[in-house]
Amino acid sequence: MWMQKKWFKLLIWFITTSFFFAFSAILISMLRFGPTEKEAMDFKGGMMKAMETSLMGLSMQVKEDSNVQRLMYESVQLVFPLLAISIAGGVYVRCRRKV
Repeated sequence: MWMQKKWFKLLIWFITTSFFFAFSAILISMLRFGPTEKEAMDFKGGMMKAMETSLMGLSMQVKEDSNVQRLMYESVQLVFPLLAISIAGGVYVRCRRKV
């Protein structure tokens, strides 16, 4: 009689599911499906090598190199005069073509 109740069916379903997941976790941990230590270290090494050639790695190199920082500082100082000269040149060319 009480085995036909909903709460009992739900309890059996919960216990069965729990045992299934527990057995699966034990089986996976025993068979070692995860990466080995060498594979993990190779992956980390590859990630570090890829990071050196990425924009983040490039910015880290720029941050550490004082010559490149000085060159960037000087080039930033030249940007506004060159921009003003190019705008003036564009306006001059535009006015010359209208005439």
